[in-house]
Amino acid sequence: MSGSEPSLPDSSMAKQREPIYRAMWRWHFYAGVFVIPFLFMLSVSGLLMLISKPIEPLLHQELTTVAPTGNALPASALLAVVRAHYPDAVVKMYLPPSIAKESARFSLSFDAASAHAGHNASSTVVYINPYSGEVLGALDPAETLYAKLQAFHSSLFLGDPGDSLIEIAAGLTVLMVLTGLYLAWFGKKGEKPTVTQQPASSIRDVTTRAKWRQLHRMIGQLIAIPLLFFLISGLAWTNVWGGKLVQAWSSLPGTRFEAPKSQHLHQSMNEVGIHQTPWALEQTPLPTSAVGKGGYSLDSIVKFAETNEFTQYRVHLPGGSSGVWTISATTIAGDLTNPFAERILHIDQSNGKVLADLSFGDYPTMGKAMAAFIPFHQGDLGWWNWLLNIVFVIAVIILIVGGIALWWKRRPAKVYRLLPPTASHADSRKVAGIMLIISLLFPLSAALLVLILLVDHLFVSRFSKLRSLIK
Repeated sequence: MSGSEPSLPDSSMAKQREPIYRAMWRWHFYAGVFVIPFLFMLSVSGLLMLISKPIEPLLHQELTTVAPTGNALPASALLAVVRAHYPDAVVKMYLPPSIAKESARFSLSFDAASAHAGHNASSTVVYINPYSGEVLGALDPAETLYAKLQAFHSSLFLGDPGDSLIEIAAGLTVLMVLTGLYLAWFGKKGEKPTVTQQPASSIRDVTTRAKWRQLHRMIGQLIAIPLLFFLISGLAWTNVWGGKLVQAWSSLPGTRFEAPKSQHLHQSMNEVGIHQTPWALEQTPLPTSAVGKGGYSLDSIVKFAETNEFTQYRVHLPGGSSGVWTISATTIAGDLTNPFAERILHIDQSNGKVLADLSFGDYPTMGKAMAAFIPFHQGDLGWWNWLLNIVFVIAVIILIVGGIALWWKRRPAKVYRLLPPTASHADSRKVAGIMLIISLLFPLSAALLVLILLVDHLFVSRFSKLRSLIK
């Protein structure tokens, strides 16, 4: 919603509000200057991720599709074939076919000593014909088209620095949305702009600019609240706001089950580019099995899953003598399209005892919100969700283009400086204080705002050449 040129009503109340209104518009503009490049990259990469979802399976049909011939082999027989084919690998997970013409899958690790090897461990998925036992091939899930787009979407291929930049941009986008709503609600539709830096005669194409302004305002109001939800759910995956602040107090306490706790957390079940466990469980310790000889095979666990009403699910194999069998069906992993049906079972490998039976109802409030909205964010709840997200992302891109067009249209010809809306220094400081208080919810964004204010106070305001660059 940056770069727009809102107008004010002529009432006395509006005239009293005008100084703050101008300052709010100025901060909306400045937030947009930083946010727009990142929001555009996130929107485009998100759109490409959505488009790649139905395309990705078509690219690997030779691995994922088989011709049903008779009865399928037991899971343990398929496991033996995979272990014989990859003797140096650790088998971490089994994904049974969900339909008759689908291949079975095993997730392998070549650089770990246990099934729960560690957060974001690399993996290889092996595809096997469940009827003949033929190994169809292998695929690194982090090298797929979708995974590459997801890596860019989450870190811009810059690792932790990229994650931090996105976190800052997301926090500032929240401020931009709030200031944009203020401008839209307290502006008057259909009125010519009253807040300008140049006479109307020196600004090109006023009529076209007014149309862009109306489009920008309309789309901004329509998608503002959904955009806030998308920003919050995306921020939950960032390192500081998500990992250090919110997730810690929104996770399921480890005391929910009585079994001894492992040194591994649930997040150790995740792999590079693939989340196997819900956000609310990532920082919860895994239980451990009792010491003793493991007497349960993969076939036993598959049968146990089917008798316990699991349909589409995955089985995580025990890691070492104290590891547990885990049966999971979650939306984050793509097993389900209904987050309320999520369920995770941890089973003692020595005696078959259920050590933990965790479901959506066990998550804390924030964990439930994340379990419901993260799949929605990713378009995983069905075709309706996928189409709705595509429309939403396109609307965000149009909003961004509209903001840029408004800046381009309102500047005088052959002038390429920022040209932010004018506002008194005192009023701008008042709004900056409000923005800073709100931004405290997002520490990295608040830190950037403080830095900007310090640079403005110590340098920009003291040197006329610097001031001319942004005025």
